[in-house]
Amino acid sequence: MLTVKSAEFVKSVASPEGLPTDGFAEFAFIGRSNVGKSSLMNMLFNRRNFVKTSKKPGKTVLLNYFSVNNSFYCVDLPGYGFAQRSAAEQQLWQRLIERYLTTRSELAEIFLLLDSRLPRQANDTQMMDFLDFHGIHYTPVFTKIDKLSKNELSVLKQKNPGVLTVSAVTGAGRDEILQHIENRLVLSE
Repeated sequence: MLTVKSAEFVKSVASPEGLPTDGFAEFAFIGRSNVGKSSLMNMLFNRRNFVKTSKKPGKTVLLNYFSVNNSFYCVDLPGYGFAQRSAAEQQLWQRLIERYLTTRSELAEIFLLLDSRLPRQANDTQMMDFLDFHGIHYTPVFTKIDKLSKNELSVLKQKNPGVLTVSAVTGAGRDEILQHIENRLVLSE
């Protein structure tokens, strides 16, 4: 299984022209605002408060690149849905994200994060429809499973066989995501 030996913040990108050109595989994390993208990445990197988290939705406004083991990137994308930002600013993020998702050849995997405590939200369905329409592969990941009872978690897994489930609080699901990344890296070689 993949071991995270190092993780470094590389840069924040505001336009396609700023994307890295080194050809490393990229693993993007996308989901609604406050679904736990940054917390999940901190858990994967085994570092507290490395990727900035916030109680306020919409804090991530750029594509944030993190180099892992100097061999691939994890990319924290802006959250969609509720954010305390202007509509014009949110449209800029949307265009940047859409262009990134539809044109980035280095993109090895998209982890679509979904809050395990909530029914699928309209904007989650919209994102899935967008990815499906463009033929873009993605892996759903249910977050915040520490907030579920054992029975609720069992029902979630029965309704969604084979999906990844994680808790940034307990570390549950970390190994599965790292194994998934390793498998995708092997496929992209």
